[in-house]
Amino acid sequence: SLGLLAAARLPVAAQNAASAPVPVAPAVNVAPGVMPVPDPKNLYSETAAGKMSPAVAGALERVYVPNHMAHTVSVIDPATLKVTHSFKVGLYPQHVVPSWDLKTLYVANNAENSDKGSLTVLDPLTAKPGKTIPVDDPYNMYWTPDGKHAIVVAEAFKRLDFRDAQTKKLDFSIATPECDGINHADFSIDGRIAYFTCEFNGSITKVDLVNRKVLGTIRLSRYFDRPEA
Repeated sequence: SLGLLAAARLPVAAQNAASAPVPVAPAVNVAPGVMPVPDPKNLYSETAAGKMSPAVAGALERVYVPNHMAHTVSVIDPATLKVTHSFKVGLYPQHVVPSWDLKTLYVANNAENSDKGSLTVLDPLTAKPGKTIPVDDPYNMYWTPDGKHAIVVAEAFKRLDFRDAQTKKLDFSIATPECDGINHADFSIDGRIAYFTCEFNGSITKVDLVNRKVLGTIRLSRYFDRPEA
């Protein structure tokens, strides 16, 4: 046939390459208790369009805007671009953070220069606030990849506070003395490492989540001297 004739004219190396199996990315050796990522080559594969978790079924499509100086959160309907309502929260709200199981939202109120920091619980099904939980300086908040701890980014104290995901009771802290303005984070694909930006001194801090320690801090070039995301 024409197909066989064409194949016969290919160099042997090309024929072997065409018939070789497609390499499969090795499975990721995740940290204990961490759910493996479906695509070992793409940490963000499940954040694409059409990949919404069943856990958010029924949640209102809303944009939540912390009004830092007013100590409120405004709720916007993206379909109309209008504010549906606003509500009071703790002092100086900074971020609105989803829980690890995606069923709750938390407003992080860091209460600058005071000891009145708090988390305001927010129901995504109703867009209404609930109870307030006292927490030291919650400038931002993340979750350990195994879902056991909330990581409260205590920026003013150069510290990460690991709190029980349910009770928010403090379990342990990791000091980050070389990270001035510790801020946003991302995680390695195996769930073992977290990388936190240091907004005020142009650095990145690497944290070992398994052994609970800082592995190092690197200074960035002047072009990236204010990492915020």
